[in-house]
Amino acid sequence: MTSVSSLLSSTQITSLIQQASTAFEAPATALQNQEKPINAQISALGSVQSALSGLQSALSGLGNVQSLSQRSVTTSPKGAVTASVTNDAAIGTYSLSNIHLAQTETLTSSGFASTSGSLGAGSIAIQVGSGSPVTITVPSGQDSLSGIATAINQADAGVQATVIYDGANYHLALTADAAGSAAGFTVSGSGGLVAFSYGGGASGLTETSAPENASFSLNGLTITSGSNSISGVVPGLSLTLAGSGSATVTVTQDATALDSAAQTVVAALNTALGTINQFTAFTPASGGGPLIGDVGLQIVRSDLLNAVTGQTNFSAASGGFNSLSSIGFTVTSSGTVTLDDSKLLAAAQVNYGAVASLLGNFGTTSNPNVSVQSIGSAKPGTYGIEVSSNGAAAVVGTVNGQAASGGSNGVMVVSGNGAAQGLALKVTSGVTGPLGTVTVAEGLFGQLTSILNGALAASTGSVTQELSNLNASITSMNKQIATLQKQALQQTQALTNQFSVAQATISQLTTVSDFLSSYFNTGSGSGS
Repeated sequence: MTSVSSLLSSTQITSLIQQASTAFEAPATALQNQEKPINAQISALGSVQSALSGLQSALSGLGNVQSLSQRSVTTSPKGAVTASVTNDAAIGTYSLSNIHLAQTETLTSSGFASTSGSLGAGSIAIQVGSGSPVTITVPSGQDSLSGIATAINQADAGVQATVIYDGANYHLALTADAAGSAAGFTVSGSGGLVAFSYGGGASGLTETSAPENASFSLNGLTITSGSNSISGVVPGLSLTLAGSGSATVTVTQDATALDSAAQTVVAALNTALGTINQFTAFTPASGGGPLIGDVGLQIVRSDLLNAVTGQTNFSAASGGFNSLSSIGFTVTSSGTVTLDDSKLLAAAQVNYGAVASLLGNFGTTSNPNVSVQSIGSAKPGTYGIEVSSNGAAAVVGTVNGQAASGGSNGVMVVSGNGAAQGLALKVTSGVTGPLGTVTVAEGLFGQLTSILNGALAASTGSVTQELSNLNASITSMNKQIATLQKQALQQTQALTNQFSVAQATISQLTTVSDFLSSYFNTGSGSGS
């Protein structure tokens, strides 16, 4: 009798199932392969987006050029005077002569043998200038020279007490906290401390340093001050007198901060351009980048370069500085941007306003009695200025016909709705009427900001939308892949089950076959 075929080995079954499973998963695998270039595009676009965001951050330095430091100051000889400036300081040289430093008043007691001996309880009243007297009570047990000094210092009476040893005796020295004649003081002692008196005919203390005001001649004009620190004589210029004699203070235009802000933008701009080039270029070694042929990115790249090379004609520009190339910007043949520091700095010395207007948010005025403090949210343009009142308490007027007002500092801010809103102008005290115009420019900052907003805006940016679309494609494909993989798994499982059933059936048939073969073979043998 013919026997039933033998069972398939487990290795053969596993191989057959694996081959079938691979066939079932082929559609999902095909979609996964299609995802690879899309994921590469997403990664590359993410790098481009990051580089463009970096450029957007770097632009903040040009967002309000008005606030950048525009002045520097030097003094000569060293040690005679120190100075600091704000942007309000007028450029020029200031000659100081006949400098006499302000002095503090010092009163000194007669000598005592020790600092700890009892001098007698009592009180000391100290009056600085026209202020109210401060009375200090010194009880018994604290009435030593050291105790008196401690009590005076703790009272915060406007003078500093110290104990001085001259080699033979100890003296109580009282020195005013402030210099100048207005800080002169009197002392009135009572009880056991009556010897510590000065003023009103009393002479228990000796004046060893008289209170004196500082004085000097500034460009021929005599100036006096109760302090060696002087501000307000020249707007925006603060002086600290340090020595007698003469000195020269020179205020110059300083474009260092402006140049630094521009160089920061150039570096970030080159990073953005380089990132776009990296992913859109073709090289023989690596072939085309993941974003090669991306028209949107090529437009962004062209717009960024055009912002640098395009001619710009601001009304504030003069002296030939009407383009970025005129102040040192160059686009190289490789598509990068360079900035010649020396050329920008030299141009800024000729016309800082023109250079600043080419670079960022900056305002200039046609009337020397008006200066721009900050741009606020004002839009680019030229606006008329009218001041209706300008007193000690407030300044009121209009800019571009919009209401503007301010306090005693002479700065009026445009509050009325319109293009000039937020613009802050400082007006010389007392000046009223039509005061010319103010011109606001955005320069490179405005052009690049517009381009970057067009690329990075959350819902409408070209790069943002492209990334969103690609991520949406990946999400959709992943859903399809998950469905196909689930189906493949189910098919594989079904096939595995079928093999198991078939093997079980064959196993049973084999058992029956073996039994029958054995039975008939045995019967045949018995009959022979």
